[in-house]
Amino acid sequence: MLGDAAAKPLLELAKHFGVASQLASTVNPGFWGEQDARLFLSHLAKMKKETKSLKDELAKYSISAFVAHEDIEPTKEWQSEIESALSTMDGLVALLSPGFKESNWCDQEVGVAIGRKLPIISVRLGLDPYGFIGKYQALQGVEKTPAQIAQNLFDLLLINPTIGPKITGALVGKLILAETYAESKRLIALIEQSKFLNSKHISAMKEAAKNNSQVYDSWGVPEKINKIAKEIEN
Repeated sequence: MLGDAAAKPLLELAKHFGVASQLASTVNPGFWGEQDARLFLSHLAKMKKETKSLKDELAKYSISAFVAHEDIEPTKEWQSEIESALSTMDGLVALLSPGFKESNWCDQEVGVAIGRKLPIISVRLGLDPYGFIGKYQALQGVEKTPAQIAQNLFDLLLINPTIGPKITGALVGKLILAETYAESKRLIALIEQSKFLNSKHISAMKEAAKNNSQVYDSWGVPEKINKIAKEIEN
């Protein structure tokens, strides 16, 4: 019965029993990727250029990032959109640059993630984690490019039991629809790092290896799919 139930009443039931935050929502705002993991990037306005670049890099890993100045439509009430992103995110990254601690908005964004008990990762950009976020995972971001930080975040999130399965499913979904050989190779290299692959993923990838020429004709990709399949099925 639970397996066939709609998401909304299940979420309300979970809230009632205290196993889901009151801020959790089944709404799917348009600024998130349809299947991607949803990551809120909490940052200061002075970091908007770097944060936009990080958002673009994360997209390569099937991680949809919300950047307030980038994703809020001019006609939308900005606070309402931020609240929508906070209530539907899967995790939060705090870009800790000097001044972050003094920002009421950044602190509140982090507070929502803590209240919802979501994964939080701090990126040191001249400021060390402090207060409640001091106990969460942190990585050094100084002198790293957005591409390097994105890869570091992917490595951490892919092993996270909350977000890792969602990233895995999104990557498999993109492999099935891959339009170039290079894209197939790039995606399978990411997929084979996941510890959350299951029989449904294997079945979907095998179908792609039969029906999508950009997968079955991509050198080494069908072989990797078969190798993954043997590991999972055994």
